[in-house]
Amino acid sequence: MKFLNRLRNAEINSAVIRALLHRCYAEGEIYTVPFGFLRGCKLRYHERINYHAMLGLWEPENFRFLTRTLVEGGLLRQDSIACDVGANIGLFSLWLSRWCVPNGHVYAFEAAPDTFEDLEDTMALNNATNVHLEPLACSDRCGSVEFFLGFHHHVSSLNAAWAAGERGQARKIAVDSTTLDDFFFGPRSDLQPSFIKMDIEGGGVFALQKCERCVQARPYFLIESHTPEEDRAISNLVMQGDYAAFRLNNHKWVSAPQAVHPDPAGIWGTLFLCPQEKKAVLTELLA
Repeated sequence: MKFLNRLRNAEINSAVIRALLHRCYAEGEIYTVPFGFLRGCKLRYHERINYHAMLGLWEPENFRFLTRTLVEGGLLRQDSIACDVGANIGLFSLWLSRWCVPNGHVYAFEAAPDTFEDLEDTMALNNATNVHLEPLACSDRCGSVEFFLGFHHHVSSLNAAWAAGERGQARKIAVDSTTLDDFFFGPRSDLQPSFIKMDIEGGGVFALQKCERCVQARPYFLIESHTPEEDRAISNLVMQGDYAAFRLNNHKWVSAPQAVHPDPAGIWGTLFLCPQEKKAVLTELLA
């Protein structure tokens, strides 16, 4: 049963499969995604892009949950504003653009320069005209900040230690940054995000400090936590913002949101944050 669940959620990582796909995909060529929630979309192959993405098997559990709740469950209107913080090459932005808010707008933030170029390419290949690309880090300040490029584009971060990882090295660059509050409630005060996805490799420690006005707009959040400090930042948002947290890793409501890892009932992992006043609706959808 455990193996079948891993297979269903595309958690099987095989060197043999990677080797076979390396023969099938040519560097720089464009391919149609054959499976999953991005089936029919176009992606340009590079060796740094893993086979899960090219096959459409990237994070199926997250897409399955969001499809069930935001789309089929009607929690999000199709003309809403969505926010993709840490857009990477654009898989979430593409899904949001096509199936979640096709009549709305997606604001995609990506700070790493090379990855941002891939993000631009992905959106252009798929004619995702309702995705607004922002070459910015989301942090606790506006202006220039230090950003750390890891050995792989999935680990680059505002967090130097996380970007360095086990290899103990990351290249430091300066990037432009904004806060979520300044971006959505500054000069563009007409923008109010209804959904915020955040996966920034520990950088939520900074970004979540300056999203108080966003929280007041009562959006849903999908946040992946990577460090104990990021757990605490999410816990603070949940407690101070009057949110409930549902953990996608084990499909359970977080019963001790004031606690963090290693408390099994605390804040850690991949979390869907729901305003408390909407928890009953989400609970019914998940029944």
